[in-house]
Amino acid sequence: MATEQLTGCAARGARVVDPHRVEYLDCGGYGVPLLGHAHPAVVQAVVGQVRRPSLLDRLMLDLVTPNGLDHVHVFPSASEAAQFAVALAQANGRPRVLTTGEVPYGGIDSLRAVLASGPPACVLVEPVRAASFPPSGYLRAIAEVCREHDALLIVDETRTGLGRLGVWWGCDIDGVTPDILLVGEGLSGGVLPIAAVVASAAVEVPLWRGPEEVSPLASAAVNACLRVTAADGLVERASVLGDELLLGLRAVTAGKAHASGCGLLLGVELPDKHAADVFTGELLRSRVLADFRGRTVSFTPPAVMTAADAGWLIEAVGRAAAKI
Repeated sequence: MATEQLTGCAARGARVVDPHRVEYLDCGGYGVPLLGHAHPAVVQAVVGQVRRPSLLDRLMLDLVTPNGLDHVHVFPSASEAAQFAVALAQANGRPRVLTTGEVPYGGIDSLRAVLASGPPACVLVEPVRAASFPPSGYLRAIAEVCREHDALLIVDETRTGLGRLGVWWGCDIDGVTPDILLVGEGLSGGVLPIAAVVASAAVEVPLWRGPEEVSPLASAAVNACLRVTAADGLVERASVLGDELLLGLRAVTAGKAHASGCGLLLGVELPDKHAADVFTGELLRSRVLADFRGRTVSFTPPAVMTAADAGWLIEAVGRAAAKI
């Protein structure tokens, strides 16, 4: 499917409609907030703010972040937030940046050796890389190694935060509070571009980066997103719905591929690249949008998807698996 086919499309909930009025189920990549597309409460909050005087509401993000992470910096994109997080670590005397993408799951001893062999460092880690899920306690082990070597821990929750894994933050699963937390564009429910860095008091330093005020519109969107997520029980819904979908994926891919998941971050690993190409082609023919990387197809549906949406996804995956 050509990218230009989706240009100018409309989106609501778990569904996207292209300019030719063809409907797709959107379960793909970073672009699907847990609230789905254009959640009416978030849109209404933004429209309501347009009609009011431009007075800034307090950003409520620190009310849901792990205890001790109270200093919030906002940015138009997750990439800018990541750059600032690294700059903040370097301002705290950690000039070296290590990513756990260089350290395989279970490679804690390797990380320990790297930290011991060079200048002070910060370690930037995602709770889950793509749809490859780490063993239990992996993030906790990284945090312990960071403490041993006085390294700062930065946890990138761009993809996993705000309830995606069935808990507010991926680091909650291992009971880890990082020094710095990255929050992605899902922070506004996908209505406006805004990401954030949330830091502890111990690492907070006054770095000048130009004006940092949150616009009243962005503040309205963020606070509405957080209110809806909490009031509608979407984090809990992500856990329950994720378990149901994972059971369905495993049933329809049995003997063909390996399905895994945590909350509403789900993945299907195909046996080889050819099988992956066939599988993804069939998904697109079924009008299901997903994230395709190598042999792994990952799904990030919203927690507001309906029973019909869930059935559409499982049936499409079943048809795709039958073709490999």
